[in-house]
Amino acid sequence: MKFSSEKGLSITHGGAEVMAGIRFWVCPEGAEPIYLPLAALTGERAEFSDESGEITGALWIVEAEGGLAALYIEVSYYPSLGSRRGQNHLDIERAAGIDIAEMPFEKAMANYTQALLARLHGGGYMLLFATSDGGFKSNLKGAGGGTLFAYSHYPQNRISSCVMLFGFDEDPYRLPERVAEFGIKAMKKPIKPKKERRYPEVFEYLGWCSWDAFHMDVSHEGLLAKAREFAEKGIPVRWMLLDDMWADCPNNNLATMHSRELKSFEADHARFPGGLRAAIAELKGKYGLMVGVWHPTTGYWHGIDPEGQVAEKYRDQLAVVPNGKLLPYPSFERMFGFYYGFHRFLRECGADFVKVDNQSFLYEHYRGMAPIGRAAEALHEAVEASVGVNFGGAMINCMGMAIENFWSRPQSSVLRISGDFLPENRKWFAQHLIQCSFNAFVYGGVYTGDWDMWWSDDGQARKNAVLRAMSGGPVYLSDELGRSIPDVILPLCYRDGRIIRLKTPAVPSPDCILEDPEQSGKIFKVANTAGCAGIVAAFNLDEKERPVTGTVSAADVPVLPSGKYVLFDYFARSAVVLDEGERLPLELFDYDDFRLFFLLPYEEPAVPVGLISKYMSPATFTKLAPGKWLAHEGGEFCIFSELPLAEVYAGGKPVKTTQLGENLFVATLPDADGQVLLEI
Repeated sequence: MKFSSEKGLSITHGGAEVMAGIRFWVCPEGAEPIYLPLAALTGERAEFSDESGEITGALWIVEAEGGLAALYIEVSYYPSLGSRRGQNHLDIERAAGIDIAEMPFEKAMANYTQALLARLHGGGYMLLFATSDGGFKSNLKGAGGGTLFAYSHYPQNRISSCVMLFGFDEDPYRLPERVAEFGIKAMKKPIKPKKERRYPEVFEYLGWCSWDAFHMDVSHEGLLAKAREFAEKGIPVRWMLLDDMWADCPNNNLATMHSRELKSFEADHARFPGGLRAAIAELKGKYGLMVGVWHPTTGYWHGIDPEGQVAEKYRDQLAVVPNGKLLPYPSFERMFGFYYGFHRFLRECGADFVKVDNQSFLYEHYRGMAPIGRAAEALHEAVEASVGVNFGGAMINCMGMAIENFWSRPQSSVLRISGDFLPENRKWFAQHLIQCSFNAFVYGGVYTGDWDMWWSDDGQARKNAVLRAMSGGPVYLSDELGRSIPDVILPLCYRDGRIIRLKTPAVPSPDCILEDPEQSGKIFKVANTAGCAGIVAAFNLDEKERPVTGTVSAADVPVLPSGKYVLFDYFARSAVVLDEGERLPLELFDYDDFRLFFLLPYEEPAVPVGLISKYMSPATFTKLAPGKWLAHEGGEFCIFSELPLAEVYAGGKPVKTTQLGENLFVATLPDADGQVLLEI
């Protein structure tokens, strides 16, 4: 990547413009931007200055191999008092940046103000990714052109930070991880790339969350009743999360919950008469459950009660912030002291993990008190240090998708990537799927996405179940008491509650990644892999719920090699063979019309589909040799074969085989909780 001034200042890659008509500006506090003329230019550096030399700036590019680059900005703002009286520092909301007249590309997908994926006119893809560096954060706004700017929510006179990461590749699905790993190095971030982040073992199992089940009425007895229901129905939930409203926040109700403050670390006495310890002990003792506890970074939504026990004990770790709330002081040492005290109490009560909410609160609460990037680093380092000591690193990050949060978590793995779950809402589901799948693409370079809780008995239940099965992240319900539906839930997991979890995120397919699924008139597909198989789910997300059309093929799963595939329709229990490059036409008529497909390599006469009772059937076995597979559990194992099947053996003994449909056969494996060797 280079600067060019042939037609005004631009940035080029491979000789083609990617940002054209660049104008550099700085913005004094409370004033309009000051545009600085270009003073000097080389291929990698552009310098700017006002006439007096009191306000200077620079842009420079650092390029790495493989089509990766970082754009840095530098500003020195020291005007004389006479010229800028009352404006003696940079604006805390838009300190400096560049206006961009044009970004030439064919099509693009913008992920809020934080990332942009574009298909370039000359071929290939470009990913732009915002940053948080040196106390500042950056945003990219606009359409066609736009503005790239940096700010810190704190009065400053100097900037020297990375403001944008660039990645170029023929395959867009390689870009998020490559750009993220490059950004970690370019900004010298003390955080781990995704491949080095440990996924907590607790989230390998099916869970349940109290929020949409009980809201403010969560109680010791209610939790026990729900645990009893799961046991009676044979649903192997292995962990429970005590969500919002468990805590000692007097006079709480749904209308005013966000104005309440945390009084103590203990649970509300009226609903938990034996305290948090007694409730957790009974859940563990009677039902063998692991238990997690929710809390926001702020103690409670409105902070900490100045007259409460927490404030009295942790006064030195807290501060009254500019908006008047009592919160942890934004330094690592003081934040760690508060969170360690909180987490130690929860651990001593028996908690196994935490869900830490309200992470992107920094702008609202610490504005003018600390640079936002530094506050984010202090917050996440303190939280994760405490979670590491008390829970072995097991946590869910929540409401933490701001760019300063993205670049500040040292090693935690799981991040919720959606808005709140809304039960019994068909329109919500469309927005939810769009959010999660596109966020999984962008954030999947560093984090494992949590697609949030869901209900097993609302109108979107089966669709939500399939998405959770495909997501690669945690799977946890929030069913109300008495409303859990085993037939919807059990296909997600094995008998011991271990979920059949894919190891990569579910993301939009290549022909959907740059389309607006509510306006395109096309089916919307999310794709993932299970071993050598591709998984594709197809939906109608049309804004007016009109019929949509499209195709399904091996091309929907970019990592699949070219070749011949068996396309298995999970809910129709049917299969067809797709020759290399062949596409199956598909029409979906409304929101309720959705499909789940497996793309199975057709390399042998008999092609294993897997345990047919599970949503992710191809993930339920391991191939050992041609005609020899290791099923991960007993049950109905489906096989595609255009020729009649000879005898099928399980553990060396012949087993019953029935025909499911044309070219589809089911072998009944022994009812085993462990692995079963299958041979034909």
